[in-house]
Amino acid sequence: MTQGSAAGPGPVTRAPYCRKPYVRARLGRDGVDGKAIAWTHSEVQVKWVDRDGAMRTAWVPAAAVRRISRDDSAWHDPYDDYGFYYPGGTPGSAPGGGPDAAK
Repeated sequence: MTQGSAAGPGPVTRAPYCRKPYVRARLGRDGVDGKAIAWTHSEVQVKWVDRDGAMRTAWVPAAAVRRISRDDSAWHDPYDDYGFYYPGGTPGSAPGGGPDAAK
């Protein structure tokens, strides 16, 4: 696992604030759930929280990363825009949805 800038060809793309997709990435022998914060054609910059609670980022080969749903992730970003992940509202979702939104 290396940290730094992307070495892949092409421009770096970033998702809008609070709308970064959840991913599962293979880092050596370990797998992590996190968010894709940037990507090129060949690499994805993944952000996740490690076992000690520290925020980490690393550029990972795109072949070692797959998109997952927020619900399938072992980690949930506390700054999520819940409406983006649950546009129709889902039980248990935060602001803007779910059966408790009007309470």
